[in-house]
Amino acid sequence: MNNLQACRVRTAHHLRHDINFGVQCAPCIAIIFFLCFACSSKEQNAGRKAALAPVEISAQTDRTTANISEPVTFTLVAHYDKSQTVTLPEVGAKIAGLRITDFGEDGPREVDNRMEHKKWYKLQADIAGTYIIPSLAISYAADNGTKELKTPQIFIEVKSTLKEGPDAPKDILEIKPLEQVPYNWKPYIWAGSGAAALIVLGVGAYIFYRKRRKKTEEIKKPAHVVALEEIEKLKSEHLVEKGIVREHYFRLSDIFRHYIENRFSIPAVEQTTQELLPEIMRLAAMNDAAKSGMREFLQHSDMVKFAKYLPLQDEVETNEQKVVKLIEETKIEEFPQQAEMSK
Repeated sequence: MNNLQACRVRTAHHLRHDINFGVQCAPCIAIIFFLCFACSSKEQNAGRKAALAPVEISAQTDRTTANISEPVTFTLVAHYDKSQTVTLPEVGAKIAGLRITDFGEDGPREVDNRMEHKKWYKLQADIAGTYIIPSLAISYAADNGTKELKTPQIFIEVKSTLKEGPDAPKDILEIKPLEQVPYNWKPYIWAGSGAAALIVLGVGAYIFYRKRRKKTEEIKKPAHVVALEEIEKLKSEHLVEKGIVREHYFRLSDIFRHYIENRFSIPAVEQTTQELLPEIMRLAAMNDAAKSGMREFLQHSDMVKFAKYLPLQDEVETNEQKVVKLIEETKIEEFPQQAEMSK
């Protein structure tokens, strides 16, 4: 009995010793297990990276069957190492029968420690049928020379949206026979009538304007009649009696200059006295006495207007009479027809 108890005590003592040893060794076992797992993961990653080619290219479409009104998106993607230089080919000139309605580009950019370059195109067909996106190729430098990668051909089936079967509409209809269309002359008749009416109105307006202008020219007053009427109007204002002598001479000189301009076609109103006198002296239709009288009046009026010369009232009346006399001597007599029409 005593031996059995002693054996049990020794067994319990050994068991507690084994448990304590296991607890003490557990961290070491965990560390060893973690290191083994990490090494295994690195080896797997290294193997995966070693399995990747320096350059990979893929081409795909979002659908292989579409209706005429549905666009098809074609995507071309290249994945390659950073040490490589890859240029994606231009697709537009190689796709026959399909219209490119939109396109875009993404990259090159870094993804998972590799470069990614993507191009996409939206394609649309105008006619039902089968279309082929041809194989596309890119080249890159490898250890043993230049290598070329190609994408597979992609077939796209474009279906018509029209009904099929006996009730389907025909693409080509029979040509209808020629139909005789009666010629409509009404637009031309109306256009011709309108043009004729405009021509008649234009001719009538022109004739009316010419007659009115001719009549106006015929009844226009002669230059001497206008000048004498203006002088009488100036006298009726009695500017000299009011002491406004310079204003009187300004207006009398202006009346006389307008008469010379209208009578002899000389720009007397715009010219100075020094510019006007040589032209007056060259007039063949005026005698020397009239020329001298015009020169004396013009020089005298300039003295009053610009040199502040103040003439007496008798001198003012004398110059008025001189102007009237010069107009009477150089005027052109009215023709009987003009005189009759002016009345």
